Amino acid sequence: MSNLPIFRPSFGNRPDQLVGRDETLQEILDGLKSYPGSTERATLLIGQRGMGKTTMLLEIAERAQELDYVVARTTCGDAMVDNLIEVLQRAGSQFVKEDKKPIKGFTAGALGFSVGLTFTDDVQRSFGFRVKLEMICERLAQADKRVLLLVDEVDPSIEQMRNLATTYQELAGDGADIAMIMAGLPSAVSSILNYKTLTFLNRAQRIALETVSISEVEAYYHSAFARAGITADDSALASASALTEGFPYLIQLIGYYLVKYADGSKAVSASLLEKAHKAAMSDLDVKVFQAMLNPLSKGDRAFLQAMAQDDGFTQTSSIEERLGLSHGTVQTYRKRLIEAGVIAAPRRGEITFVLPALADYLRRSIED
Repeated sequence: MSNLPIFRPSFGNRPDQLVGRDETLQEILDGLKSYPGSTERATLLIGQRGMGKTTMLLEIAERAQELDYVVARTTCGDAMVDNLIEVLQRAGSQFVKEDKKPIKGFTAGALGFSVGLTFTDDVQRSFGFRVKLEMICERLAQADKRVLLLVDEVDPSIEQMRNLATTYQELAGDGADIAMIMAGLPSAVSSILNYKTLTFLNRAQRIALETVSISEVEAYYHSAFARAGITADDSALASASALTEGFPYLIQLIGYYLVKYADGSKAVSASLLEKAHKAAMSDLDVKVFQAMLNPLSKGDRAFLQAMAQDDGFTQTSSIEERLGLSHGTVQTYRKRLIEAGVIAAPRRGEITFVLPALADYLRRSIED
């Protein structure tokens, strides 16, 4: 039995259970079952910090193995393509038989591998990422295995990110049995789609991770509290669930602090919930909201503070009046903040925060 705690709010950790993402997960898995070269095999997973992108990638990595995929996961960075090759070699070598069948594009006796999926010295010196990845795909295909690349925190400014994307496009176009899922902030994904050399990703499956329903949070808390040895009546469950606002990171934070502060009482009281919520919001302010706002301009933040004067929805015309801006200028800010994944426009002329708690944070910041 695992000694890991039930609630794991640190970024990059995998919670004990995926909450409210069953339909999204199934959509991605269905795409992985499609034919080689299908646009459904290339997925862009989009979400703000704390929406559970990394958790989704970890879950996909496990489920994809059941679909005969050899999975390599990495974080976007200067060493990412080498990391992917090395992980594929390690994970896929167990499926490779030591025979001498020729690989497409390579002559018998010069297969390019010394043992398993380890390249010969000549291949290691002479070829780059594209050829090496193609060779691995073809060698694994002989064992009826497919390749899945998972990339977290995508950043189009990194040359290796563009190298990976163009390589995937070429291999998928050639019919290689490969798939790729990339996760990133809305602003980063938007930048990727604007790169001329990466326009094929406009045809990829795009999935935006949003908040989950409070009823699903309540069902999860009912089970999780029981496993953590915490009791909560219906009223306490409803209150705790409502405070999360369906935000995955906050779900873990509130649960974590409830367990931490329960001590010997082992029951969720109003005072305990208030204490846990206060601690959770303090973490959320620093680790999510400050990080979300830091890249924004002074004008963007003023726009958001003007929105924070309202509860729920804000009329764009109200922003024009409060800030003394023209309609065109407000629309420019609106578009930029939507692309950054900070606000949404559910109806014409109205905008709202993607994360409702951000409005409270902005109001508290103004008071401070």
